[in-house]
Amino acid sequence: MWKYQQYKSFRKSQNKFASDWFVKKNFTVQDKYPFILRHNSQWKENIILDSVANFIEKVKNEYEIKKVPFPLHKYVHHGLSSQAMLFNLLGESTLKHDTHFFSSLFAYKDVCIDGSSELLFEYSDRKTFNELQRQPTSFDFAIKNNKGKNIFLEAKYVETEFGKCSTIEGGECDGLNPINDVDSCYLTHCGRNYWELMIKYGLSEPYKNSLICPFVIYYQFYRELLFAAKNNGYYVILIDKRNPAFMKTDGVNERGLIPILTSRISEEMKSIIKIVFIQDVVELLEKSNYSWVEEFKEKYGLTK
Repeated sequence: MWKYQQYKSFRKSQNKFASDWFVKKNFTVQDKYPFILRHNSQWKENIILDSVANFIEKVKNEYEIKKVPFPLHKYVHHGLSSQAMLFNLLGESTLKHDTHFFSSLFAYKDVCIDGSSELLFEYSDRKTFNELQRQPTSFDFAIKNNKGKNIFLEAKYVETEFGKCSTIEGGECDGLNPINDVDSCYLTHCGRNYWELMIKYGLSEPYKNSLICPFVIYYQFYRELLFAAKNNGYYVILIDKRNPAFMKTDGVNERGLIPILTSRISEEMKSIIKIVFIQDVVELLEKSNYSWVEEFKEKYGLTK
């Protein structure tokens, strides 16, 4: 018998929680997949508070006027959408600019969240990696502070991986490690400075003898970590305690993507990585007297 919790049981239970919540709300869903709303246009029904859904739509429209991308995900109407989950989890505190809550949530060294801080969903910056001609590195949420370090957050709910390098899928790369010849990387050819920074921050060292490029599997993790390092920030990874893909234990040994990746980087780089559990955010929201928390717990199966 496999000694670790299996992902498939976690996913099955989350499908059921999402389906039950949609039934309770009498929302129309897909016949084959009752945990997905019937149409993408129904995405607001996946958001607990109307005020938050309207806030997100307003921000999206403001971004588009400025010709800045604010991507509503293709499956934001999916009951297990991480984007929708994060809108539900942090939407009202962002709308209210609740600096007390965020200061408690991100109580890290050199972080000062105050009235001048920017609270941003779907944050990106094309200049960091010279990503002028393609989808830029982006974060699900960010806090830009005038004093001290910034917060760059990636949310993972039922995902099983960090994003992979799309140039392999696009047929432009064979997946071989370019560490000894960074110019052989198609992304370097396109003007991206990922490998320059991988070497600068010592992140390439564990892969110096590897045949396979680490971007094949861990591309998103390293891009986001490099981005945080270069922009004076913490790289915060928000995960569900129940999802064994990122962290799991048999009581003695710890496995999963996060332990594997953090064990292969320097203490300096490891110090800017922070793991936050959805369950702990919910607990802090309860202490902060947010009225909709019980609804969130029901929707995502967090009731005791």
